[in-house]
Amino acid sequence: MQYKRWKIPAKRFFLRTASKAQRSVERYIGFILGLFLFNYFTIFWSLYHTYQLEQIHILLLDGIFLFAGIVLYAILIDMLPFYRLRRFFVYLSFLLSGLLWGMEVFSIYNYGSLAGAGVLTAMLETNPQEAREFLLMYVGWKGLLAFLAFLLTVYGTHRYIFSRGLPLPRRMQNRLVLLVLLTGTVSGTVLWNSCKPFIINHSLDIPALQVYNAAQIAAKNLRAYENLEEKMANDLQLTENKSTIPNIVCILGESTNRHHMHLYGYALENTPNLDNMQKKGELAVFTDCVSPHSTTVAVLRELFTFHDAESEQEWYTYNNLIDVMNTAGYKTHWLSNQESSGIWGNAAQLFARRSQVHDFTRMRESHEDFGSLDEELFPMLDDALLQAGEKNFYVLHLMGEHSLYYMRFPYIFSKFTKDDIHRDLSEEQRTEIAQYDNAIYYNDYIVSGIIDKFRDTNTLLIFLPDHGETLFANGSSFAGHVEENPNHYMLEIPMIFWASDSFKSAYPQKWAAIRGAVDRPYMTDDIIHTLLDLADIHTMEYDTSKSIVNPAFDASRLRMIQGRDYDTEIRNDAEE
Repeated sequence: MQYKRWKIPAKRFFLRTASKAQRSVERYIGFILGLFLFNYFTIFWSLYHTYQLEQIHILLLDGIFLFAGIVLYAILIDMLPFYRLRRFFVYLSFLLSGLLWGMEVFSIYNYGSLAGAGVLTAMLETNPQEAREFLLMYVGWKGLLAFLAFLLTVYGTHRYIFSRGLPLPRRMQNRLVLLVLLTGTVSGTVLWNSCKPFIINHSLDIPALQVYNAAQIAAKNLRAYENLEEKMANDLQLTENKSTIPNIVCILGESTNRHHMHLYGYALENTPNLDNMQKKGELAVFTDCVSPHSTTVAVLRELFTFHDAESEQEWYTYNNLIDVMNTAGYKTHWLSNQESSGIWGNAAQLFARRSQVHDFTRMRESHEDFGSLDEELFPMLDDALLQAGEKNFYVLHLMGEHSLYYMRFPYIFSKFTKDDIHRDLSEEQRTEIAQYDNAIYYNDYIVSGIIDKFRDTNTLLIFLPDHGETLFANGSSFAGHVEENPNHYMLEIPMIFWASDSFKSAYPQKWAAIRGAVDRPYMTDDIIHTLLDLADIHTMEYDTSKSIVNPAFDASRLRMIQGRDYDTEIRNDAEE
């Protein structure tokens, strides 16, 4: 009798709970289905993109588990005591999921990858003008209108979506809800016990977790910038300093695709000045050079420090080139047409602050102008030359070919038009490529103009962009660069050395070593070793096998980029 008295209330409680759960699911079925599609889409794309149908069982298990989790989430929301509070969580969850889904779809469409730390770091470090340029370059007005149409569609149909019922008998609905929750629990248990590697590497993360994890990495990098000034100067010791070169100049370019330079064989004659110097034997043009990353922030962390693809510690724990040159007795100059400030900070300004002289063409704060042309660096360089020390190290940071391309050159350099671009592309795309080629044409004027200012001095100069740029390659509608899933056009860059006559007379062996190394394979995360080798400055971290001009250079080292071998996995992408 006692057992029966206990059994009846328990059964009633169970049936009452099941009935409430069924009503909750029926009430929010549109919300449940929408939330499931928003969140499952990116998981499905990621696993299918990586494994095709090899892991179909994981896709099915995770789909069941995710759907059950969303059903449970809807039930819990419906248990909240206040109607407005329930509606708030429903709309907030739906809106956030939709926005994150839109971000991931945008990243997949443009970059062939989910939104990662590289994209979020760029977003956190941007300013209003860069945000405007980014939207115009990568989204455009059509994309903005499509997104607004999506929002209006959601708003206009939300009452219908959230009020749809299940066309099934109520008893069957009760059983179906219980079945979903039960199979979801089983699926989650199987995933945890048998598919843990996919959980650990975040392959099964919903967009909210994917973005959260990427944001953590991005925030970690930004915090690293804040600590960089302390950590980079603590243990610097020169083991040798025989430096005598009066002037070493590094022109740091931006978004330069060597395949769009006539100097490297491009059809359009957009590098006339460099071409002329090459004919005269004034240049050493390196033919097989790649960048370690495809975004400025990631490249600068390795370009100016001893950190490279083989390093095991965080990049900011390694000594940097600016401090080394300061310690070696050089007067360091950082002259930039890029960012001087940012809400979140960036690597470039941290290296700039370590330089004895740092100047910017403009202050980039909350009220932005539309940017400066790279020629505005000329008077700044003239001032720096008037205040030069006995030994000088210059970094000139260009805006180069950064999007939007038509903003990177004056009208007088509008040499090429869409009619010069003989590729099977739309008129708009051919126009954009022509604008990029004009930016290369203008960059040729800037680089040669800087060289001219050092002709009568004893100077060694290197032109080295941070990374490359892709322009509608392989049938893609994307032009630009992104850290995630780069193609070879984003990585293959020019590396050009120039030396004055005085330098060649004083250091003939160094110039011969440079000219003799032009066909060696190289990745610029090791450029610090090359520059210090040429300058006769050594530290504990300096490695002769990483200097491209050294007889001990190891040309067999793998060029690894985000865990991928450039020479076997990236280099042979289909040509544009």
